[in-house]
Amino acid sequence: MLDEGTAHYDAVGLAEAVDRLGASLNTFASWDASYVDLTVLRPRLEAALELMAEVVVEPTFPEDEFERVRRERAIRVQQSKDDARTLADNQFARLLFGEAHPYGRPLLGTPELETVGRDEVLAAYRETFRAGNAGLIVAGDITADELRGLLEPTLGRMPEGEGPALDVPAPPSLAGPRIYLVDKPGAAQSEVRVGRVALPRATPEYYPAIVTNTVLGGSFTSRLNSTLREEKGYTYGAGSSFQMRRHAGPFVARAGVFTPVTDSSVVEFVRQIRRMHDEPVPEDELARAKNYVALRLPQRFETVSDLANRVSELVLYELPDDTWDGYVDGVLAVDQDDVLAFARRWLDVNDMVIVVAGDRSVIEQPLRDLGIAEVVVVPPEAVF
Repeated sequence: MLDEGTAHYDAVGLAEAVDRLGASLNTFASWDASYVDLTVLRPRLEAALELMAEVVVEPTFPEDEFERVRRERAIRVQQSKDDARTLADNQFARLLFGEAHPYGRPLLGTPELETVGRDEVLAAYRETFRAGNAGLIVAGDITADELRGLLEPTLGRMPEGEGPALDVPAPPSLAGPRIYLVDKPGAAQSEVRVGRVALPRATPEYYPAIVTNTVLGGSFTSRLNSTLREEKGYTYGAGSSFQMRRHAGPFVARAGVFTPVTDSSVVEFVRQIRRMHDEPVPEDELARAKNYVALRLPQRFETVSDLANRVSELVLYELPDDTWDGYVDGVLAVDQDDVLAFARRWLDVNDMVIVVAGDRSVIEQPLRDLGIAEVVVVPPEAVF
C-alpha cells in the first residue's frame, strides 16, 4: 500500500512521476523487514528521493486502493489453496514455528486478511515506520557528504523513535519424526518437505552450514539432486537450504516428485540426510563444494543493486562490517571434521518433520508401509 497513493500523488500519478525520471521504485516485504527500493541515474537522484520520501513518509492508504489491494490479495490466497507447493510450505512452517510465531504464517497472508481494516494498517505503519527502526543503504557514484545534503529535506522527515518491541515466541517442541500428509486430490506430483528449525543468519556456524548444505542439496551436482533427478528420475529438481533470518530459520530439503514414487522419494531424502549425519564427506567432494561456494561470491557483487543488497544483509542481520572480506577464507577453512560435527548437530532426521502434499488416495498407504514414522493426515483447509 505504500506506493498506492501519497500526500501529493495518487497511484497512477506516482507511477508516472517515477517513469519520467527513468527510475524504478518498488515496495515489498520479507520475513524480517519491509523495503522501499529505488534505482535511478545519479543526475536524477534528488528528484527521485523526493518521490521515495513521499512513499516512506507520506503514504495516505486511499480507501479505494486499500479495498482493491486487499481484494486482490485475498484472491491470491484463495488461489494458493489449490497449489500443492503452497500447501506443503504452509504446513511445514506451521509445524516448525507454530501460528503465534511470525515465521509460522505465510507471507502472502491468510484468509483473515479480509477482516483487516484500513485503520489497522495505518496504525501499524505509524508504529513501525520510524527513523530508529529503519536503515538506509545507498550504493552508487555519490559521497556521504553529498548524500547528507539530499536526505535532510526528504527521508530526514521520518518520525523519530524506535519501532515496537517484537515478542517472538520459541518454536514448539516436536514430538519425534512424523509424516504429515496434506491431501491434494488428483495431484500429478507430490510436494515433499523435510526439515527442522535451525539457525539465524548471525550464527557462528554460518560457514559450515553453507558448505554442508552445498554438498547435500545446495547445487545442481548436490547429493539430493544427483540422486533424485539424475539417477532415479523422480523429479525435475531437488535441493535443500538453511533459510537464515534474524531469528532461527528453517532447514528444509524439498522437491516436487512424481506421485507414484512419493514413498521412494521420502526414503531417499531420509537416506541422504542420514548419510550426511553419519559419514564424513570425501575430501574431493568437499573441495568441489567449497570452491563452488567461494567462486560464486563475485556474482553477488556484479551490479550496484547487488552491492546495496549485500550491505543491507549486514544491517538487517547485524553482521560485522568485514563479513564479506572474510567470506572466501571462511568457506575454504571448513574441513571434514567441521562438516561432520555440524551435520551431527543439525541434520539428525529424528529431529525433523516430513510434510507431503499430494493425492492421499494414491500415496497414503505406501507412506504408511514405509514404517519410518507415524503418518498424520492434515485436511487442506487446516493449512490456512
